Amino acid sequence: MVALGASMHRTAPSRAEPAELAVITALKLVAQPVIAYAAGLALHLSAPQLLAVVVCAGLPTAQNTFIFGQEYGVGEAVANRAVVVTTTLSLATLAAAAALLG
Repeated sequence: MVALGASMHRTAPSRAEPAELAVITALKLVAQPVIAYAAGLALHLSAPQLLAVVVCAGLPTAQNTFIFGQEYGVGEAVANRAVVVTTTLSLATLAAAAALLG
């Protein structure tokens, strides 16, 4: 969290392509939980197990992606924005998952 917070206080704004960020966000917060839901149904998970699997799949992008990007000097801006955007939007998707499956 310290590395991510420090990156946000840089003088130069991070540049991330909006289309790329939209795809990353949609895959992380929509496609991944849907795939987890389908896999859970195929495995005949109970309702609480299915909810747990879907919620875990719908969690925001981990800050590790930013740390790895920073370490290797690749994709720092995209990882930074992806963490922020998916963290913000995951509140809605996790609430939706809980309402539908809980």
